[in-house]
Amino acid sequence: MNTKRTLKNADTDYISILLLCLCVTAVFFVAWTFTGQWPWKSQAYNSYILQAQSWLEGRLDLGRDYPYLELAIFNNKYYVSFPPFPSYVMLPFLLIGWNSCDSMIAFAVSLLGAVYAFKILKHFDIESKTAIFFTLLLTVGSNWLMTAQNAWVWFIAQNMAFTLSLMAIYYALKNKIGLSLAFWACAVGCRPFQILYLPALLYLIYNAHKAVNPEDKIIDIIKKRYLALIPMAVIALSYMILNFARFGNITEFGHNYLPEHTNSELGQFNLSYIKENIGSLFKLPSVNSSGIWEYPQFNGMCIFLVSPIFISYLVYIARSIIKHEKFDMKFMILVLAIAIIELLSITAHNTMGGAHFGNRYTNDVLPIIFIGTVMLLPKDNDWESFNYPLFFIGLAINLVGSIMFFVQ
Repeated sequence: MNTKRTLKNADTDYISILLLCLCVTAVFFVAWTFTGQWPWKSQAYNSYILQAQSWLEGRLDLGRDYPYLELAIFNNKYYVSFPPFPSYVMLPFLLIGWNSCDSMIAFAVSLLGAVYAFKILKHFDIESKTAIFFTLLLTVGSNWLMTAQNAWVWFIAQNMAFTLSLMAIYYALKNKIGLSLAFWACAVGCRPFQILYLPALLYLIYNAHKAVNPEDKIIDIIKKRYLALIPMAVIALSYMILNFARFGNITEFGHNYLPEHTNSELGQFNLSYIKENIGSLFKLPSVNSSGIWEYPQFNGMCIFLVSPIFISYLVYIARSIIKHEKFDMKFMILVLAIAIIELLSITAHNTMGGAHFGNRYTNDVLPIIFIGTVMLLPKDNDWESFNYPLFFIGLAINLVGSIMFFVQ
């Protein structure tokens, strides 16, 4: 009887996942009809494809300059200036001759991210309809929609980091330390600031382990499960070897050798940038004489407008405090600390994402904000309806804004 119930629930989840993927695809379809950024389309900004092709040819550099790409220049050679993991994913596809695989990979990774967000919600026994809604709020109802639409080099790494971070969180909740930390290492190989997620993952892993083995101390967990760290270590070691082979430094993936950074007086990162950039996190569009909002085309705008899930998270924290509901205070402090430190680190960069719609750098914070929100959701779906207008605002703004960005 219990088995039948489990199978019935599993079938329902598969149907819900299919419906979720169709909803995400439907939004992409609308955007693609205006922008032409179909998943079978070859991309001009295909740095990761070029890098993987060079590796297969036995060369670490690209062999020549591509002036339209952001390339690192080191010892008169041209290298991809971004962390390398997306090229790892593309290697097997290039081996079989699929030289334009990046767009389809980006689409698949987008759907996978939505699926894992749904799975996280289901881990906490959230009703499937509610789980679908909050997954859509996180994805197509946020600025994720901007970066998930195609495989441009700047966007596909963020797309992958988003999905891999959610996968790391999910497997941490499931007490699968090897998978969790391996996917976390992959996420860091897309967006280095995802390294800040580690304390939250370790906390979730610790709690999941203690739920099964309540008598174990930290040293016992390490003794029992240290072999699970091998996949993460291998992935991290691959980055170090590659970085050292190219730039003579195990932590240098190339961005510091971009001309825009080498020619900058203060370099790529500097605390003085924070004062100028932090306003981009809250900047509202200006209004022209005709009453039309003029959305910034460079370096970001208000994160609460383009990713309303930030509002949801803050509201649910306030609700839990006001109602004196029990929640994991330690983990919520971790979530806030990671989000704030990552956002401040982002603002210490000499740009805030260049040309794009919304505030794409802050998408890296969405997975940690999401798990914080999920853990605060009331079991009775109380207050869910206040998220509906937030979702429609996020969906409409990001759909229209990203379409206008790609077609202008």
